[in-house]
Amino acid sequence: MRTWGVLAALVTLLSLATGTGARAFVEPEPARWPACPCGPQSIPAGEPVTGPRPAGHTGLPNPAQGRYLVGTPDDPLAGFSRRPLDRFMVPAGGTFLDPLHLDPHYGVDYTYPDDYLAGKTLWVHPIGPGYVTARSACLLCFVEGDAQGRTTYKLPRYNFGFGAFILVETPYTSDVSIYTMYAHLARDFASLGDYVHPDEIIGVAGNTGYSENVHVHVEVRYGRPGRFWNADFTQWATLDRWMAMMFVNPAWLVFPENHGLMILALDKYITEQPRPTDIP
Repeated sequence: MRTWGVLAALVTLLSLATGTGARAFVEPEPARWPACPCGPQSIPAGEPVTGPRPAGHTGLPNPAQGRYLVGTPDDPLAGFSRRPLDRFMVPAGGTFLDPLHLDPHYGVDYTYPDDYLAGKTLWVHPIGPGYVTARSACLLCFVEGDAQGRTTYKLPRYNFGFGAFILVETPYTSDVSIYTMYAHLARDFASLGDYVHPDEIIGVAGNTGYSENVHVHVEVRYGRPGRFWNADFTQWATLDRWMAMMFVNPAWLVFPENHGLMILALDKYITEQPRPTDIP
């Protein structure tokens, strides 16, 4: 009996060594991806090769592309019909290109001290329809600034002083869009790609960024469509692109009697754009 037991043990060991018997453990399969995700990753064997992902961390297309502003036969800009605040005043130094401002002021500041000093909220409306093409809550404004998000310097990480903002693109034609920025917000209620219109609230006027008092800074520029979709305003390249855009007084949009001036500026911009078919 002992001899048969010894023979059985030898047979079992021999089968394990040759791989013909049952294994005592299962070897783990090698990882398909490198352990460190920091460097460039190659496509594993057997995986389909796909094209590059759309630009931007969201991977979403710009909803403003292919959609254009619809006004009336008499006024293509009829959708622009209001100021950003229900009750407002423009403080000293807050007008368009105000000489009292320390540096060039390309927009208009709207505020109403009687309300915010009484603890009331200054709700911000868009002055016209469009799509949210960029936004930032400027969290570092609150981390490194005061309780209201005010900062001492116009550093890149504070969106160069704009603080928390929403940028709305209004596509006029396939050649030009209107861009309206609402800066120094305390908070916003819009997401990237949202369609917004003057009847809704998109944020709260605040003090974030390089700001002295509660207000909303409204800045209007125009140029090629899609230039700021999902743009990062903490980058110098984005600021340079923004500053290179044509700028106008927001009064050209908030006052219907001035819409003709804005239409002339947009039409002039369109006619001046180079086209490959025009080059002999």
